Amino acid sequence: MQTASKIRTISTLINDIGFQGQSLLSINDLSNEQLYGLFELAATLEPWNRSAIPLLPGNVMVTFFFQPSTRTRMSFETAMHRLGGAVITESNPMVSSSSAKEESLSDSIKVISKYANVIVFRHPDDVAAREACAYSDSPIINGGFGHWEHPTQALLDLYTLWRTQGKIEDVKVCIASPDLIAARTGHSMAYGLGRLGADVTLASMKANRTPQEVIDKLAATNGKVTEVFDLDQGGFNELIMDMDLVYLPGCSAPKGTEAEEFKKIMDNYYVRMETLEKVREDDDRVIAVTHTLPRRPGEMDLRIDTTPSQQYFEAISYSVSIRMALVASILGN
Repeated sequence: MQTASKIRTISTLINDIGFQGQSLLSINDLSNEQLYGLFELAATLEPWNRSAIPLLPGNVMVTFFFQPSTRTRMSFETAMHRLGGAVITESNPMVSSSSAKEESLSDSIKVISKYANVIVFRHPDDVAAREACAYSDSPIINGGFGHWEHPTQALLDLYTLWRTQGKIEDVKVCIASPDLIAARTGHSMAYGLGRLGADVTLASMKANRTPQEVIDKLAATNGKVTEVFDLDQGGFNELIMDMDLVYLPGCSAPKGTEAEEFKKIMDNYYVRMETLEKVREDDDRVIAVTHTLPRRPGEMDLRIDTTPSQQYFEAISYSVSIRMALVASILGN
């Protein structure tokens, strides 16, 4: 009886979000009210992170990933299992699907949508991916499209911030990477933070600054956003001393002959343990550090892993419930 009562409460939360049957290609597909509705639903679902609640029996999710993934794919698949649904995984389509036979992306999506109630889709070409989504008969969740957006990673990180800080409005966040052109999660996170009233600083090389499209959209929402360019490591660490959260979206460091030179630039955005300790000791305040993972050697002092500043592994514990909330809100109950 108690579980039935909780399911009725969860059903009300799902209906209040009003996202049934919708696709999530950009974080901007969700209103501010829907974002907070998903946070409330995810918090309600957290007790089932390691068990199950039968909200979606008979529903099938297909994860269709053209790029490697650990956290995104596994947390979505776990979320669907926890909700009582089933999962079909295609994690190597260029080898084991008809994509290997030169089937068009739009045909693949059309066919998969005949099997799936919802598709989680990752692809390196954001333009081709978005065009293919138009052919789907089922809702699609963007699991990472090229350098464009990764909305569910941002959704997770916004939820983690809301759970740990108790709010998002007026929280000071530095999104930092040598390359904010290629940081798709940084784009989605900046949109969400700006819309929800956080104070956002974008720190990067000027040559690889955040795309103007992102800046323009943030300006249109009156987001509080500042860009800071070409800092050295000392200047970067001085900058983050005033922050509540340092957000490292990672970057696609080049390979081959350019790799070593790029690593030197990455070193300018290295988060020092000493910086965090100084703020803790002098101001009795914790600067949270999170990373979308996987991280590269040289992005931060690994001793942070065992300090109160560490938020990247803590976020993993929230990833299942927020994705349960998203999938449930799309498929209804």
